[in-house]
Amino acid sequence: MGSFHRYYNRGRFPTRFWGKRALKKMNGKKHAALPEWAFPEIQEGNFSHILDIGCGGGANIQRMLDMFPKSVVTGLDISHHALDLTRDVNAAAVSGGRCYVVGGNANQMPLPKESFDLATAFETVYYWSGITACFTEVLRVLKPGGTFLIANELDGLAENDRRLERVVGMLRIYNIDELVSALTVAGFVNINARHDEKRRFISIKCQKP
Repeated sequence: MGSFHRYYNRGRFPTRFWGKRALKKMNGKKHAALPEWAFPEIQEGNFSHILDIGCGGGANIQRMLDMFPKSVVTGLDISHHALDLTRDVNAAAVSGGRCYVVGGNANQMPLPKESFDLATAFETVYYWSGITACFTEVLRVLKPGGTFLIANELDGLAENDRRLERVVGMLRIYNIDELVSALTVAGFVNINARHDEKRRFISIKCQKP
């Protein structure tokens, strides 16, 4: 298994030394390009309560706390190493009551219904089991009219994506059409997709009715 494949395998559930290292790498400059490209889609929004699903090392939470200085941001992840790093990166916001960190997965989130104005999922839907059911769960925790933003660094169109799925296992790299279809079945509306073909970035923004 090559380093690229190991990276995605650790991304699913970071553990021990190499998992911690992968999380810190996710917070680095190299991974800033995707959020810098995707966040303008939501920067004009009025979001008082935000959920980052699969928060990883907490860098995107930090960005959203800066973008929305009056908002409260909750991070959700299945890895306790990710939760610990998120708390460390956002320590001031945690102690100030602007950031909460919760353990859980996307298909059964331990969160009340209709709690959030915005939910984000950066480079994480690859690992979700039962994508339509997970989207239905996101719909549950969003308030009516709430926004959901997905951003991936792989567009699911390259042959290497299929090879990566086979080698890593328990990984699914979706293309835009597949994600839009699942979001529609789950009940989302006003679905808008963007594609940076050169960098292979995709983002999808949609709403709960």
